[in-house]
Amino acid sequence: MIMNIGAANSARTPLLVIASNKTIGEDDTEHGIQTAYQQSQTDGLKKWGKRLITPNRIYEYAAYAFRQLKTGVPKPVHLDFHGEISRARFEEPGELQYYYDKTRYRTESKAHPNPADITKAVEMIQRAERPMIVASTGVFYDKAWDPLLRVAEKNDIAVTESAPMRGHFSDGHYLSASTGLDAVRSADLVVLIGQYCMPSIGEFAFGPDAKWIRIDPDASDIGRNLPIDLGIVSSEKAALEALEDALPSRTRQSWRDELAAARKAFDDQSEEYYNLGLKYSADTDSIHPAVIGQHLHDFLYTGDIAPEQTTVVSGGYGIGRYTRRYLRGFRPGQICNGAYQYGAIGPDIGYAVGVGAAVQNGVGPQAPYKGAPIFGITGDAGAAYSIMEFETLSKYRIPTIMIVYNNNAWGVWTSGAGRGAVRAQHMYLFQENLRYEKIAEALGCNGEYVTSPDQMTPALDRAYKLASDEGISTLINCQGKKEFWTNQYPPSMPRHFAPGALAYYK
Repeated sequence: MIMNIGAANSARTPLLVIASNKTIGEDDTEHGIQTAYQQSQTDGLKKWGKRLITPNRIYEYAAYAFRQLKTGVPKPVHLDFHGEISRARFEEPGELQYYYDKTRYRTESKAHPNPADITKAVEMIQRAERPMIVASTGVFYDKAWDPLLRVAEKNDIAVTESAPMRGHFSDGHYLSASTGLDAVRSADLVVLIGQYCMPSIGEFAFGPDAKWIRIDPDASDIGRNLPIDLGIVSSEKAALEALEDALPSRTRQSWRDELAAARKAFDDQSEEYYNLGLKYSADTDSIHPAVIGQHLHDFLYTGDIAPEQTTVVSGGYGIGRYTRRYLRGFRPGQICNGAYQYGAIGPDIGYAVGVGAAVQNGVGPQAPYKGAPIFGITGDAGAAYSIMEFETLSKYRIPTIMIVYNNNAWGVWTSGAGRGAVRAQHMYLFQENLRYEKIAEALGCNGEYVTSPDQMTPALDRAYKLASDEGISTLINCQGKKEFWTNQYPPSMPRHFAPGALAYYK
């Protein structure tokens, strides 16, 4: 649970954590020690928390919680309560303190930008030759993808994404830089919009001479970790709408050409990795992660499935370094990065339960794709943590195809002595060729065991048909080799760049 709360905190997710614990009468005893005071357990992993001790104030503190969840920069909120609270019953609203309709205890109003700041931002954008917007978490939460598109097209501003979710600016757009890493490096003006988890200097792949504008609803965070040239306090949607009105129309053909060349270079590199992966797979009687990524790409985006349909939960430690380069987002919320900016191990299958429930019920931007199967990606360590969530997927018929990259080791087994240096301590190694798909089968789901490239697409076909026709989930156990993370098999574990398709963690 703590891993999931930690991941939600770093992803700036508005997660309400509600938990009951022992009675006040049992405080300071060993009785029920596992349910003792909980607030300290989530310190540093939440926006706000409170232990409820007065039963008739429960509505008041629910109002506190929802104000925190619905305003400013979201993060988890934690309410816990003792046994006496859970047993309390009320007959009339008047017995509760602070019992008001939500319109009276919170507001939906949001900050709008200072006109002088917008004027200065327009001047900076007009002076730039290669401006780039980093559309992050706040753009998604503020549902600002339409004004983002209009601003980009009006002034030929490149857009890249850096967030726990991708697709609010389509990878198929001619101004997209999410797969154009060379163009990211050459941007001369960077506009951070809704970048709630702020990296430090050097963590973003921008050049040292780039100018910076940051748009954020929280003034106290602007300027932290990265010096900025202009800070604008505003909701993301309001700021983009103001920029849309103020910016003149402009065409930057040379910038468009550079973006296209950068995307092609990235795709060429991905093709190179795939061909290497085919060779390595044949040499080792296993399946390389680049092969998994390419086959998944082809299945989702070049076959019979509409490219914008399928939502993907993108997780895993080492496998994520490959599959992220082959995944594409064409609409809001299509890719969900389970451990963005946080090295959480294990939330991926649980994350798929939540994402799958949203798709099954057609919530928010998933509404047009209601009922469609989803895909998930994790490693063997992630499966070890949360494989029992297949029982939840089975019980509630949430059709999910979960790819588990099984390389017989925790992803960190080579760390600590330079990239590729093998430190094969037993604590980082698993038994060889564990059959995770058998656990899924025992929990009422389908299992597939893939040990070569030619088996991958047929396994995807069978899994997708089961998910579509019967609502049955599948675990595809892809057998790899731990040595793929060493220099014996270059590029071993490729470096991640942020922002863009490879944005992962600090």
